[in-house]
Amino acid sequence: MKTNTFCIISTTTDDENIANLIAATLLQKHLVACVQSHTIQSQYHWQGVLEKSHETVLQMKSKVSLFEEIKAEIETLHSYDVPEIIMTPILDANPEYLEWIEKEMK
Repeated sequence: MKTNTFCIISTTTDDENIANLIAATLLQKHLVACVQSHTIQSQYHWQGVLEKSHETVLQMKSKVSLFEEIKAEIETLHSYDVPEIIMTPILDANPEYLEWIEKEMK
């Protein structure tokens, strides 16, 4: 199984309900196999102001071929004007884990 077939997609939100909605929607549609979330503190510039906020990071395991569909779903559900949606290819992983991801996809 080619490892460059799989990826981790991440996004952040400051609304726990939105984070749960994104996770549930993507899982129900079998666009992702797994969603891990954790709370972080973010600091960034937004519209000329230095911001500091608590956010939830979602890390989702999926396939590269599904990225555009996942990105569109996140953009539809997200509350931010400019949501972070980043895909990182999985360069290597244990084969059993990749097989599990493959089985969970649509």
